[in-house]
Amino acid sequence: MINGIDVRFSNTASPIPGDEWTNLTADKRIGLVEKSIQDFSRDMDVSIDLDVVEASEGGQISVSINDTLSAAERGPLLLDMEEFLKLNVDEGITVWHDPIGDKSSLRNLRGIEVLS
Repeated sequence: MINGIDVRFSNTASPIPGDEWTNLTADKRIGLVEKSIQDFSRDMDVSIDLDVVEASEGGQISVSINDTLSAAERGPLLLDMEEFLKLNVDEGITVWHDPIGDKSSLRNLRGIEVLS
């Protein structure tokens, strides 16, 4: 423990995708993820409007949520979806959300641009 934080797993290697995942084409990986997300939505009884932007050979999946969700709603949803994909598709998958631009109408009216 360091400062009350359990660090036993900090040096543990992250799982990597298996051969079944890495041997798929990018389009087939995206299709598999999209179908699995539909299954996740049905099983969790949630409606999610999102796009799978990328599903790399290394297991990184980029999604863009089209619904307006707060960070408090979006974070747990993405973590639950990632867990579902790890259990049902491949253990080496990680889910990333595409960066969200500045949606402040006040800053946009003043011509202020926030680059992220």
